[in-house]
Amino acid sequence: MKTEIKHKAYDLGLGFELGVNSAIRVSTYCLMESRLNHLNLFWEIEGAPKPILLIQFDDVEVARLLDEMWHSTETQPDRWTGIDGSFARVIEGCEYPTGSDLLSLIAPDAKHYAFITDGDCVDVIARSAPRAKLIKVEQIAQYRLSFPLPE
Repeated sequence: MKTEIKHKAYDLGLGFELGVNSAIRVSTYCLMESRLNHLNLFWEIEGAPKPILLIQFDDVEVARLLDEMWHSTETQPDRWTGIDGSFARVIEGCEYPTGSDLLSLIAPDAKHYAFITDGDCVDVIARSAPRAKLIKVEQIAQYRLSFPLPE
């Protein structure tokens, strides 16, 4: 029998919570960019001191966007526990991604994070914890990952 899949709310350290019961609304759409093993996630937010939520990761093993759903289609909902409407979560016991046994051997210290909006989910498996901050629209360019072109 397969084990339960535990969803645990994750504190991003912003001083407030995001999710279903929050007065601060996170947009459904995420700008997701990666370079090497770095990942930046940008969301527009309403009701916060600054309009952009930036979440950054280093040491990313896997990242994906589940469009128009917030859960893995590879698992059964009757195994899920701890669903509380939180935006940021750590998920334990999930087989995502396919081949997770190999991933466990390569990166045994990696954790599975999920960021849930009204209709989407960004899934990230990383060996480092996310760093979150609020930024102004004018600051987006300074946080973009650079993509140098070969000469």
